[in-house]
Amino acid sequence: MEDAQEEQARILKEAREQVEERLERAKAEIETRKERYIDAERDKAAENKERIIRAKRLAAKKLRWDMEEEMIKRVFDESLKRLPQIKESGFRGSTYSDILAGLIKEAAMSVTGGTGNGELEVLLSADDAGFVTGEVLDAIAHEIGGGIKISISEERIKTVGGAIVRRADGKIEVNNTFEDRMKRLSSELREHVARTLFHGEA
Repeated sequence: MEDAQEEQARILKEAREQVEERLERAKAEIETRKERYIDAERDKAAENKERIIRAKRLAAKKLRWDMEEEMIKRVFDESLKRLPQIKESGFRGSTYSDILAGLIKEAAMSVTGGTGNGELEVLLSADDAGFVTGEVLDAIAHEIGGGIKISISEERIKTVGGAIVRRADGKIEVNNTFEDRMKRLSSELREHVARTLFHGEA
């Protein structure tokens, strides 16, 4: 009987020890899992926070870029609106007739390839036709040299200013209107306007 009771006590003790050991292991496992979960959630929260910050930064950059583009577009639009004033009073010491003559000469040289040969005609808007005379065209032809002849076409174009010069046969033409020049030089002009507006450079 005593042996049986001792054996029972021993078995119960071992059982309790095993239970306590398992409980401790279970607690440790739960604690480890809890720490891993907390770390994972913390990492996830940090990633979400970083993602939100990146998204906000990108949105801010896009908003700034959109605003800058809008302001640059306004500058371009305003510059074209001021052309009537330039036609009336000139620009930086040059009359509008001089400016127009320069545009015609530049286009004429491009059409002829600098050879100074051939017959050319100049297309102008109805407003600009009065700024160019036969004498002005003769002077341009003389400056280019060779056997070039330049005349004003009866055809009128829609433009705020500038000219189109083409060969009399119509095979080659150069558009030197202000709108077309702004398109061709848009990258360079945009960069200059951006520096002036946003970085204080003149």
